[in-house]
Amino acid sequence: MLELVNFDFQNFASSRACEAILRKMTIIELAESETILSPGQFQEHLYFIKKGVVRCYYRSYEMEWTNWFASEGNFIFSTESFLYGKPSPEYIQTCSPVALYQISRQDYQQLLDEFPELYERAFGILQNRLCISEKRMQGYYMQTAYERHEDFIKTHKNLSNRVKMQHIASYLGVTPTHLSRIRRKFARKNDDDNATY
Repeated sequence: MLELVNFDFQNFASSRACEAILRKMTIIELAESETILSPGQFQEHLYFIKKGVVRCYYRSYEMEWTNWFASEGNFIFSTESFLYGKPSPEYIQTCSPVALYQISRQDYQQLLDEFPELYERAFGILQNRLCISEKRMQGYYMQTAYERHEDFIKTHKNLSNRVKMQHIASYLGVTPTHLSRIRRKFARKNDDDNATY
């Protein structure tokens, strides 16, 4: 049986449903900076990260905006493309060497038809993504760049050392130079906080 890292698969669904899912999954390995999905393509597989980090981003001319990061124990998909069968508006790219479990869109749909309990689980995954997206949008309007960085560190523990600084900067909506200043300020604040104990 495949072991899905950082994911409580035993409590995800009934043992019959879990066994059926695992039978349909295959594993692929990709190098750093490989593109999983590009704008205009149709996402034909749902992915689950066993090892590594992936990001989703948009590009306009020479500018890039990172929309999300995902690491071990997370599903990755383009909502529009995978769920609605539309061309993807975004890129999904590896930030490190990755190992991904994949299941085809067709197999995914067959499993939902065969095991209706999986609809609730799939809905939970979508709810989680929606909450993250809403919090991120609020951050853009309600927080300073420094506060967004603080939230990023809390939400993506240990990720800041695993992805390129320019990708984090584009996620936070700042330049790499501005991010360097924020990180220095953040480090000084942590040093000061630790010195008071």
